[in-house]
Amino acid sequence: MMRRQLTTSVGLALMIMAGMAHAEPVRHSYIVQLVDKPAASYTGGVAGLKATKPAAGQRLQLDAAHVQAYTNYLDQQRSAVLNTLSADQIKHEYKIVFNGFSAMLTDDEARALKKNSAVARLSANVNMRTSTSYTPTFLGLNQPGGLWDQVGGQGAAGEDTVIAMLDTGVWPENPGFADRVDDSGAPVFEGGTLAYGPPPASWKGVCEPGQGFSPSNCNNKLIGARIFPPSSGISPYEYISVRDSDGHGTHTATTAAGDANVAANVGGVPMGKVIGMAPRARLAIYKVCWTADYGNGGYENSCPTDSSVAAIEQAVLDGVNVISFSIGSTAGGGSFDEPTEQAFLAAANAGVFVSAAGGNAGPDNPAQAPVTHISPWLTTVANSTHNRSYLGSITLGNGVKLTGVSNNANTPSAPLILAKDAGKRGTRPDDIHVAQCYGPDDNVGMPFDPAKVKGKILVCDRGGNVLVNKVASAMAAGAVGVVIVNVEGGATTLPSQYYNLSTVHINLADAKTLKSYMAQAAAGKATGALGDVRPTYDTNPAAAPIVAGSSSRGPNVADANILKPDISAPGSDILAGYLPNMATVEEFQAPYTGGKLAPPAWAFLTGTSMATPHISGIAAVLKQRHPEWSPAAIKSALMTTAFDTQSDGRTAPLAWDSSALDTGKLPWGQGAGQVAPTPAADPGLIYDLGAEDYRRFLCGQTLNTHFDCTGVTPLAAYDLNLPSLSVAAVMGNQTLHRTVTNVGKTAATYTATASLPGFKVDVQPASLVLGPGAKGDYTVKLTRTDAPMHAWQYGSLTWSDGTHKVRSPLTARAVALDTSAQIYSEATDGAKVATLRTGFTGQVGLVKSALQAPEQSESDIAQMTDPGFITCPYPADGLNITTVSIPNGTLIARFALYNADTGGDGQTDLDLYLANADGQVIQMSEQVGSDEMITMVKPTPGEYRLCVAGYSVPGGSAHYKLSSWVVTPDAAANNLKVNLPGVVYAGKAASVSYGWSGLDSGKRYLGMVNFLNAGAVEGSTMLEVDTTDPLPSFAYGRRVSNNRK
Repeated sequence: MMRRQLTTSVGLALMIMAGMAHAEPVRHSYIVQLVDKPAASYTGGVAGLKATKPAAGQRLQLDAAHVQAYTNYLDQQRSAVLNTLSADQIKHEYKIVFNGFSAMLTDDEARALKKNSAVARLSANVNMRTSTSYTPTFLGLNQPGGLWDQVGGQGAAGEDTVIAMLDTGVWPENPGFADRVDDSGAPVFEGGTLAYGPPPASWKGVCEPGQGFSPSNCNNKLIGARIFPPSSGISPYEYISVRDSDGHGTHTATTAAGDANVAANVGGVPMGKVIGMAPRARLAIYKVCWTADYGNGGYENSCPTDSSVAAIEQAVLDGVNVISFSIGSTAGGGSFDEPTEQAFLAAANAGVFVSAAGGNAGPDNPAQAPVTHISPWLTTVANSTHNRSYLGSITLGNGVKLTGVSNNANTPSAPLILAKDAGKRGTRPDDIHVAQCYGPDDNVGMPFDPAKVKGKILVCDRGGNVLVNKVASAMAAGAVGVVIVNVEGGATTLPSQYYNLSTVHINLADAKTLKSYMAQAAAGKATGALGDVRPTYDTNPAAAPIVAGSSSRGPNVADANILKPDISAPGSDILAGYLPNMATVEEFQAPYTGGKLAPPAWAFLTGTSMATPHISGIAAVLKQRHPEWSPAAIKSALMTTAFDTQSDGRTAPLAWDSSALDTGKLPWGQGAGQVAPTPAADPGLIYDLGAEDYRRFLCGQTLNTHFDCTGVTPLAAYDLNLPSLSVAAVMGNQTLHRTVTNVGKTAATYTATASLPGFKVDVQPASLVLGPGAKGDYTVKLTRTDAPMHAWQYGSLTWSDGTHKVRSPLTARAVALDTSAQIYSEATDGAKVATLRTGFTGQVGLVKSALQAPEQSESDIAQMTDPGFITCPYPADGLNITTVSIPNGTLIARFALYNADTGGDGQTDLDLYLANADGQVIQMSEQVGSDEMITMVKPTPGEYRLCVAGYSVPGGSAHYKLSSWVVTPDAAANNLKVNLPGVVYAGKAASVSYGWSGLDSGKRYLGMVNFLNAGAVEGSTMLEVDTTDPLPSFAYGRRVSNNRK
């Protein structure tokens, strides 16, 4: 796993009060959401102010009098709240896609805002992370009759649509951003012929100047550039402008809408021509991700939430058609009322299509996490493979040629040296880390003697660290090339990925040939040359597309009735523009010192970040083809025309939902399937949605944010008019409702076919006769036959008129009881009522606990010697190990650390690991900071080892409290009362009431209630009562790496 680099930071003290030292109150960055709707979502309700949400297919008219009147009202309401705060602590103000502001607040100010009736929600301003020459052909975009042909050909695809890229910025000199072409049709910045007219009349954006970027870097292709930097702490190796210092943003932008006929090369190796999905679309760049010190012990590239919300608001104001967001939480999951999700809701209400990355914490990641961007109003993208890879060779000094995987092999004949023989003085010859080319990027020192490595090709054993770190270590030691070799007992795959140094990766058999040659050659005389890069295509239909093992899976942890991800697109080994290789400080500074710029570059990258701009570009072309379509209509067309991916062979249960599997071709992996752009232009039927639908949906959810649901009939999540059908709790039977619209040019009769293992599926009516533009309602009744209980089943529903096939995923899970999974409160005395539904008639059994405060133990912890390697449950420096006994019948166990209970003024970063009796780590919590938690519901009894790890401990030592809950049944508990009806009736809603009293202030309580039928547990509710007056946690996951080991 790649871990962020460690540095230290120092706080400043202010001398006040007649020379007495007094620390200024610590401030943290928060996002404050106010109760009124933003302008893009306001549908009326304030006396004298008309609705401002635009009609379907229309744009928000900001200059209209009624919109101005409403935004003035929002300004007044916001000012009343801002007047309670210091003006110099306010960072962003929002009113178009989000109503509120972001600010640096003390704990007292934050707690006061929590209690302010004008505030809907207080959120921590957490950091998110940044989560193609061949893929247009692979997707059929450039085939005769393909989507590009339908809009006038490659030379018109995306014309006059605007895609907003919210990312790390852009390297504007990449030819994918040029607006001129030479005589051969290749993009150029100077000379040639102007290939683009002026930006669309609807465009209102600007190009902001900054460090190394001037308005002249914009043109009629790259039409917008804005920055949303953090308040402070920007790295000296970050451009304070829209210029990209990371490469991620340049890659995603050229994938979405890079020019046609761009000749790419990787490390000097020609790769042919590359092109974006919507090559004629215009690009607007919004830099929201910055390399900065965010107070976590060093520089890191992250994307503050308040910057993203501000950029979404500005993009809507500027007049974009599509927002591409290859950013997300590495912790996965999320909530519908999170600020970014709410901003995207308003963007969708304003007619802007949003595609977002589903995350890179799939089964291949040791820290798996559920899919992120879980809201129904945006399109969440999974990463799938394609069938092209690149081969390269190493030619040995004896003439033998070994072929492996490479996209940049380009090293003339040079001496070969095994990594194990290149160690510096003091390293052991048998040190496996030396043989595996560990180095600074693995948080260990340089193991090599540069005098031994310089000018040679280093042979690195596979295993241990990620592959790119091996190459980085070799490059730092002066190697001119690398050969990565598979080893006995290790991984057998040959991943294709980008390296900064000429590299070939070979299999075990060829590795033995290589090492045998080196052993037999005279000392220092073994040589090799790296080269002969060429593409290869796997023509086996089963080879691709396959959902990548790194791609995050569902089900949706916010509401499993909403399918996520939505769709798959190519995201593995994608070739697109990248950051030039800048080896010196002078080259980095050249854009603003007038020095010579490094030449443009391209790279192969992998992740849902790369899949997302494929969907963004395709959506732009669909919007061009059908300007009247809403974002929901575009999403529907993409989903209902998708096709199944190929098998990945996975069948393991998912950690957050053991009733679901991690299989890539199931809906939790692929969504509706692999995108098929050409059929999406003529889907036949679409499932449409609007602002009122989403409002009804949110009013049916249990959320932390206050929404005005006056007069609103809540809508069950499974009845939201999505192009997927999911029911998380079928108790005997369940009926779903949908409406389709005929977007074809002629009247048609559609007939339904549907199947779902273990269920009878009844679609009524079974056929729909629809004229052009006509709508038709239908229901789907699922009746359980022999479906196993508590296990998801997977099927599909298809409407066909003989020409179109409108297919939707159909998933359902049979249960006997359904109720709230969690009850939360902050009151020492309180009560809650939850709905209880059953599939049986009779009595519900009950097993409950007390509300239990934690047992707390205090200890000191040292800095880990090697934070990149966790030895839990075996001792190591900086690792505190505690034995935990879980008795039989335990309902829930939890172990937690809190920043508030940890020394170091918020700078200490501790992690938490839990190992079973066999020594296997079964759960881990690796957030930035020390807000860490591990929870086990109905844990297996026995002894466990709980490990606290000192990942980053400034000063070398820190004091902390460890909180532990082992919750067992306690029917006589007085501090928690649970009341059930005497009898429940199948299919009828009942109520269960909870009451608690006598809790102490300043403690965190945990309890559990199990509901039984005939003695078997059919459902559970976890109760959390936190009487510490808590503030939102700033915890977020460390960067998830797609680099393979």
